[in-house]
Amino acid sequence: MIRLTLILPLALVAACSQEPVRDNAAQNVTQEAEPPRQTKPVAPSPTTAATIPAAFQGAWSANAADCGKGSDVTRLTIAPNELRFYESSAAVTSVSGTGPQIKVSARYTGEGETWEATRTFALSEDGDTLTLDGMPRVRCP
Repeated sequence: MIRLTLILPLALVAACSQEPVRDNAAQNVTQEAEPPRQTKPVAPSPTTAATIPAAFQGAWSANAADCGKGSDVTRLTIAPNELRFYESSAAVTSVSGTGPQIKVSARYTGEGETWEATRTFALSEDGDTLTLDGMPRVRCP
């Protein structure tokens, strides 16, 4: 009887402190009973390239005679992801359109200010004239 009074409290404490043990069959039933998770397909978001096409890249000026002159206020240099004007520059954020007309969105900085703008660039058939904001420019050699 003394042994039973010593063993019984130990058995009760041990039984209360353990988690129930499941056999493999019970675990499999629980896993199979869970409904499969449904995931909705994610549609790809439309992207716009941030690179200006090669046909538009290069140095441009209102007059061919002014090409290469540091004092040319109409100069524009177009790089794949940058625009450089006389007193400002811009980091290209997106380019849309194909063919001879594209829209370029960019973050501009110049003369102590920062702004964002989208501009339309139109290229002539021969690729030697670029029109931006109503101002035609010729390709510099």
